[in-house]
Amino acid sequence: MPAATPRTLAEDLRARPDDGLEELLALRPDLVSPLPTSTTALAARATTRASVQRALDALDSPALQVAEVLAVLPGPVGVGAVSRAWGAKAGEQVDRLRRRALVWGTDRRLHLVHAVRDLLGPHPAGLGPSLADALGRRSPQRLAELLEDLGLEVSHDPETALPRLAAHLGDADVLAGLLEPAPEGVRALLDRLTWGPPTGAVERADRQVRTATSSTPVDWLLARGLLAVSGPGTVVLPREVGLALRGGRVHRAPDREPPALPATARRPALVAGGSAEAAAEAVRLVDALCSLWSSAPPPVLRAGGVGVRELRRTGTALEVDERTTALVVELAHAAGLVADDGDVEPRWLPTPAYDDWREEDVPRRWRVLAAAWLATTRVPGLVGSRDARDAPRNALGADLDRAAARAVRREVLDLLVGAPVDHAVEADAVVARLRWQAPRRTGRLREDVARWSLGEAGWLGVLGAGALSAAGRALLAGDEQGAEEALAAALPVPVTEVLLQADLTAVAPGPLRADLAVRLGAVARVESRGGATVYRFDDASVRRGLDEGLTADDVLSFLAGVSATPVPQPLEYLVRDVARRHGRVRVGRAGAYVRAEDPALLAQLVADRRCAGLGLRLLAPTVLAAAAGPEEVLAALRAAGVAPAAEGPDGELLVRAAEQLRTPPRSAPRPAAGEPGPPAPVLLTAAVRALRAGDEDAAASEQRRAAHADAPPLPPLDPATSLALLREAAGQRRAVWVGYVDADGLGSRHLVEPVGVDGGRVTAYDRASGAVRSFSVHRVTGVAAAG
Repeated sequence: MPAATPRTLAEDLRARPDDGLEELLALRPDLVSPLPTSTTALAARATTRASVQRALDALDSPALQVAEVLAVLPGPVGVGAVSRAWGAKAGEQVDRLRRRALVWGTDRRLHLVHAVRDLLGPHPAGLGPSLADALGRRSPQRLAELLEDLGLEVSHDPETALPRLAAHLGDADVLAGLLEPAPEGVRALLDRLTWGPPTGAVERADRQVRTATSSTPVDWLLARGLLAVSGPGTVVLPREVGLALRGGRVHRAPDREPPALPATARRPALVAGGSAEAAAEAVRLVDALCSLWSSAPPPVLRAGGVGVRELRRTGTALEVDERTTALVVELAHAAGLVADDGDVEPRWLPTPAYDDWREEDVPRRWRVLAAAWLATTRVPGLVGSRDARDAPRNALGADLDRAAARAVRREVLDLLVGAPVDHAVEADAVVARLRWQAPRRTGRLREDVARWSLGEAGWLGVLGAGALSAAGRALLAGDEQGAEEALAAALPVPVTEVLLQADLTAVAPGPLRADLAVRLGAVARVESRGGATVYRFDDASVRRGLDEGLTADDVLSFLAGVSATPVPQPLEYLVRDVARRHGRVRVGRAGAYVRAEDPALLAQLVADRRCAGLGLRLLAPTVLAAAAGPEEVLAALRAAGVAPAAEGPDGELLVRAAEQLRTPPRSAPRPAAGEPGPPAPVLLTAAVRALRAGDEDAAASEQRRAAHADAPPLPPLDPATSLALLREAAGQRRAVWVGYVDADGLGSRHLVEPVGVDGGRVTAYDRASGAVRSFSVHRVTGVAAAG
């Protein structure tokens, strides 16, 4: 701290060492952009309402409590008085507030920045206005009557009466003496107001009452000045009275220690296994989503996002609930794997980046998803909730961005980093700690985001069995390679064999190698997942493989090579039977035609009611004409139990692999802008050097002008800084020099005493003219304190 007592915050900052200024800029990074020209400008910006609000919102519970104590006590005040009013030693918290430039001065004379008092509201810590302010609404005659009823020397001058009343009623002994003979009901009424809120509704609160005629508890308190009138129907408990009733303490108890984070031990194998299983499943679901949208992309809503029906359809295909579907969709979008294709009728499609991503191994694919989740400001948990217009919020909609989401997610995970390894922490304990760390930021959405973040971390594999996994710890530490290696070590070794069974199923006893899973999935469908995956073979699944160009021999050869047991006879019969029937009926393009070597089969199709809508008619014994197109005919015939194949103009079978749609190249979406992070140390050092240079320039300019004018130098200031200095001068009732440019462009200087700042105009007493003038803030070129 400086040896001399500073007179202003600017002097306090100017006297701080360089590392003290660097710490201030690191704790309040909004002060750096744009960089102030000097410590005077820095002090002005540090006292603006917006900047002070950011600083207050970042305070934890003990620091905020001490700030409330300083707002309650009349300043300047010493650290000892703050400690007594807080109920604990407050020196450490005062230093924290001082380092953030919310408090300035020495330990004996502490000044709270005016904007802090404004932002803490008229009732800090639930205490009402001071006695002088509370009783100041009464007329001089009523104040004189109150002095007389209290046995004090009567004065009809409010400037004398108010301090006399405040000093008398603010004395704890006097208050105890007044309340000792109080009638029944007075104590109960005071108990309701003591810890806030300090106001109450009373009919005709401003009525005239005297001690001799008071009959009710409210009248008894009003007659003695222990309650004050704050409005026609409202009374308020004055601050000094409330503080005395609280025993001199501003808060019930100092909230010095954070809530405990009880942790439950988990077996390391359970944590690693749970994390690996969740990570692999998250990767699979994102892959399945992109694969699904490659061939069946949902349209982009006019307002943006994915429609409710399309989200449900996607969830049904992925076999997950709607909340999980929304998370999968949002995660794929955050990672840059799906995007709007930008067409006239836009659709949500995989991006080219998906093709590169799917070629990587599971640990690397997981790392891409987890890193995107950490960085995104999207809140999937809001999907399905209602906005201000009572419209549902859709997945991928524009109104899911919340700038604070990333910071809350990181705070939650940092708490888990601090827990013992392989220990789980309950969500309620995490939310309670977040409340303590930033009480002013507490809200329903913040707590919901914290809980959702824990659930999403568990689903993604950052947690395992509720505890932070080794891969999650590495990821949070910025070690991407370490995260991949940790997950790879936890993942089970992929299997390369399945067990084919006579009931037309195949069992993979573990995670099947990716390329084998793709090939097996071409001719079988997944029936169940878990520690083992069960695949089911049926007519439709085998036909799907044949439609993609496989033959019966190709399928059986692949199954024989991947199976640990011989191919069961029923499975071989199924494959060959479907292959035998596949292509017996062929569909080509005329409108469409149907061709088969078996005339009886075509006659059967003409008579089949399920084909009635196709408009089939016999052209020749082996050829039918259809009114419908080839795709509709193929679908209808398959539904009728036939295994048709598409035929090209040359009469050969068409191999129809599913079309893979992609967007043009797209970048991953940028997160919404949040609070600025701390500047780099190099930038902090350069910023402080610039501030010192500005101070030196201002001092040199002052010396040059001292011999020519009584007015101090007026360095150019931006309107926001000028406004803050004028507001501070008005609050402290001190004179300042103002540089001003009139409508004709002529500059002048004025020594004024600001009395009010409102709507971009300053009302001030001009000493030179002896009149009250109004100045437009945008014409003010500079402001400096008068000597």
